[in-house]
Amino acid sequence: MMQIVDALGEDGLLRCWGFSYGTALGETVAAMFPERMDKVVLDGCLNPHDYYAGIDVEQVTDSDNSFNGFFTGCAAHPEACELAQDAPTPADLKRKFYDLLYSLKYEPYVAKVKGNATIFDYNAVKALVQTALYSTKTWPILATGLHGLFAKTDTAVTALVPLQPKAPSGIYPNEGPEAYIGGIRSSDVHFRTDNLTSLQPILEQFFAKSQILGDSLSSPLLTYVQWPFRAKGAYTGEFHIKTKNPILFVGSDRDARTPLVSAQNPSSGFEGSVVLQHGGYGHTSLAQPALCTAKAIRACFVNGTLPAPGTKCEPTFGLFSNATVEQELAPIANFTKRTLESDDDGVLLSAITRLNTMIPYSGRGL
Repeated sequence: MMQIVDALGEDGLLRCWGFSYGTALGETVAAMFPERMDKVVLDGCLNPHDYYAGIDVEQVTDSDNSFNGFFTGCAAHPEACELAQDAPTPADLKRKFYDLLYSLKYEPYVAKVKGNATIFDYNAVKALVQTALYSTKTWPILATGLHGLFAKTDTAVTALVPLQPKAPSGIYPNEGPEAYIGGIRSSDVHFRTDNLTSLQPILEQFFAKSQILGDSLSSPLLTYVQWPFRAKGAYTGEFHIKTKNPILFVGSDRDARTPLVSAQNPSSGFEGSVVLQHGGYGHTSLAQPALCTAKAIRACFVNGTLPAPGTKCEPTFGLFSNATVEQELAPIANFTKRTLESDDDGVLLSAITRLNTMIPYSGRGL
């Protein structure tokens, strides 16, 4: 990263907005080159201590909370969520989903999707949910597909196709994050064992911490701990340091993959840093945008100011909503007679929304 900075021939300082695995990179480079950090925002954070240890049970802290939001949002908006037809309350929807999920362990459902037979079993549905929890824009797709599974209706089940992970092109896929992310994480991890008995207690912690993602997010450990080599020059230093300019960490307690606590933990080690709590669902602040969050991030990059500690931003767009930027901003601005500020808000929120639509939600590596 710093070689890229040097190649730009500017002032030698790093300016970056890191997401997900990019936050592990950001935390590491900030610890290694604290005097070269300019404006740095880390969004959807990994806990670097757990990441390098290879025992990142913390990552599933808010997974069930995030999935609960799917049922709550669906029940609150039955006009936009077909799944709401299947049960009257969020708790009933959740119970019915898990009844279906566990039944699929023993009686998978075979649907004809685009003329081909597609098997929906326990693992397949878990993978679909895991993908959908990245972004709330996929929640209506998941809801329609689950409604189809409840009714055993192939036409509705086909809605799930966009959420299915991309199949590798061979034994060793050569494109997309699948081609490299597993090897990178495996070679970064310190923990090694060839004994399942020593790994079992860690797996049990995953299972106990999250009903929806505990098993699927613990399975990569089986690869990490048996990887035959460590990365050359792997970082083994501390994450307690003062950077030239303080870092802005962004985290959410509704993020199924990188919980709020995983932003708070590294922030406690980087002197002067601040955690901005984003109230949206999905992975990173782009998944369910908030004007408040966008303004805070812009302020960090433009003039180096950070929000006050304890600041929380609620999402501008609701769950199961197809509202436009103009419709969402209408309560705070008259769009027939825009003020300079309201016009600026619209431009900023539109930009963040476009970023959200540019990010694919299948075939993720983290």
